Amino acid sequence: MKRSGRHHFRYILLASLFVLICTFFVGRIIYLQVTAPEKANTSDLTVRTLTVKALRGEIFDRNGNPLVSNEYTYNVYLDGGSFPKTNYAINREIVSLIDILEDSVETEYFPLQKNEEIIEYKAYENDSQKEKYFLKMLDRYALSRDTEAVSLAEFLEKRYGLIDSNGNLTVGKEYYLSVMAIRYESERLNFSSLNPFTVAYDISKVQLTAIEEANLNGVCIEKKAQRVYNYPSYASHILGRTGKIPSEKLDYYTEKGYSMDAIVGIGGAEEAFEEYLRGQDGILVIVEDKQGNRVDEYYKKEPVPGKDVYLTIDIDMQITAEDALAYNIQYIRNKANEKIAQDTAKYTLPDGTISPDAKISQYIGEDVSSGAATVVNPHNGEVLAIASNPTFNLTTYVKEYNNLLNTENNPLFNRALMGTYEPGSTFKISVAAAALENGIINRNTTIFDSGVYKYYNDFQPHCWIYTSYGYGHGNVNVISAIQNSCNYFFYDVGRQLTIERLNEYCKSLGLGVLTGIEIPEATGILAGPEYRASINKVWVPGDTIQASIGQSDNNFTPMQISMYLSTLINGGTRYQAHILHSVREYGTNEIIYEPTPNVLNTVQLSEENLETIRLGMRNVMENGTAAPVFADYPIELGGKTGTAQVGKTKSNNGIFMAFAPYDEPQIVATCVIEQAGGSNDCGITLKRLFNKYFNITE
Repeated sequence: MKRSGRHHFRYILLASLFVLICTFFVGRIIYLQVTAPEKANTSDLTVRTLTVKALRGEIFDRNGNPLVSNEYTYNVYLDGGSFPKTNYAINREIVSLIDILEDSVETEYFPLQKNEEIIEYKAYENDSQKEKYFLKMLDRYALSRDTEAVSLAEFLEKRYGLIDSNGNLTVGKEYYLSVMAIRYESERLNFSSLNPFTVAYDISKVQLTAIEEANLNGVCIEKKAQRVYNYPSYASHILGRTGKIPSEKLDYYTEKGYSMDAIVGIGGAEEAFEEYLRGQDGILVIVEDKQGNRVDEYYKKEPVPGKDVYLTIDIDMQITAEDALAYNIQYIRNKANEKIAQDTAKYTLPDGTISPDAKISQYIGEDVSSGAATVVNPHNGEVLAIASNPTFNLTTYVKEYNNLLNTENNPLFNRALMGTYEPGSTFKISVAAAALENGIINRNTTIFDSGVYKYYNDFQPHCWIYTSYGYGHGNVNVISAIQNSCNYFFYDVGRQLTIERLNEYCKSLGLGVLTGIEIPEATGILAGPEYRASINKVWVPGDTIQASIGQSDNNFTPMQISMYLSTLINGGTRYQAHILHSVREYGTNEIIYEPTPNVLNTVQLSEENLETIRLGMRNVMENGTAAPVFADYPIELGGKTGTAQVGKTKSNNGIFMAFAPYDEPQIVATCVIEQAGGSNDCGITLKRLFNKYFNITE
């Protein structure tokens, strides 16, 4: 059948339309391939890079409990690549930021301030880092070091376009100094397209929303992790904190490739294990068109988080140590005050006055102030707890810093590692071991204690029992001398041993030398001719017998005492004290480094002599000076108490060291309490630690 002319016309029309459409698309393709490159040339694009901060590794205890974690916060930074370039536009953006951020802006290094409409310098006398940067900025501006505050302000207002050619402000009067401060800080930190400038840290959600809605050019939000302390007020002296590089370490870190505004570990584990905790920053490539719009971005180098650090610390033991120490100090104070109140009541006359013959107790612990405790594994040097009282809260450290500095007894001071104390009678154990190993005495050697040691004509010290009761201990051997803490016995043994042989042995035990722990510690002092010579004084024979009972110049840290006892009771192996348990990949349990126990040296100590010493220490706990606290304790253990005078107008310090169990020691603990009045009550802290470790309930 023939098709009609109308149908032919319809086909011709459709074909023509098809050809037109094809012609349009072909033309468009030709245009894009030939013409478009002339308008979208790659030379119209800007490529730059930004550093993306890596997450810092987290810190855990030995059992995987998180001690320090990361929590996201939001910082505001200026992106030099898309930030305005003219003074007018820059200042306009900054004014908008100030309206949103208000007091959140970081300008602490800006040297000027206004005092009743007068511009003056801030006081930098006590901040060498700020003073250093201020002088550098004067040099950069080619200004004299004695430039007055007003002159500097006039220089900066012109530099930043804060006044026009007629001398009129280009920003509101209320913004003048704030805008100047931000501009100054951006220069100080070398703000550029390659180096962003952080204006404010940890902004609120309200501020975050306001900035996002304002859509300011070159103003960006950085999502960043900040440290969260999961056990506030606990382990503060161990963990340390993070912050800007301290001025005294600026050169050290910049030489290692850190940026000037880098966040690093400061003190404690944060600083000690910086090499593990620090992540590797990434590099983000940003591609922008002429209008500053981002057309592409990608990582040239992905940020790599730091490693997780696991400490040897057991947080449950740490909490017990800190709580027990705080309780122990308060217990001693209350007990002393109660005794003084009883004495006062006893000698108070009807008219309210005190009897002239009153014998009111004093310096029995009423002035107790602070203390420390340490717990270690004697077989590998692992530290389970380090407690120092008073303490502080890392979460509020920055806010409370000035108060902490001025607080009585200095809560920031780590007494467990930095405090040095006369060891008192706890030192006698080292003297006994040295004398036994050098053949001066054996288990059966007896010395008669008459109460007054009369070997020297010009120095005749008393045994403590003679001072208290007027008689001596009689015949004593090394076991009973340890049990009863007989001064006379150790006077004579120390004299025969000589200070040279005694100190040689004590050094090998770790007294007066560093324990090797990774965080700051004091060296302590081992009394003897060597130390006296270092302070230009002379050692005399009488000093030796004083040193033999833990007096003279002897001063050790609580950690040194724990490590010295550990060396003895494990049979003579001196381990380095350490708090690093393992290093693991971030967010996983994959161990990448696990230190092995480090033996610093070995000490000559026969099994027979060790058992002799241990017997004496067991008797201390069961029938000696520690019996009031540890008599009938369900686990057999050993220990030694010590009391040290610290002046005529203060209570004595108390020292107590112990190990448990007796047959196969698993832990060693030491407690030192300043102005405790005596040593027995210091056992309260140790008892609670042993209860916790061995799951003993009372």
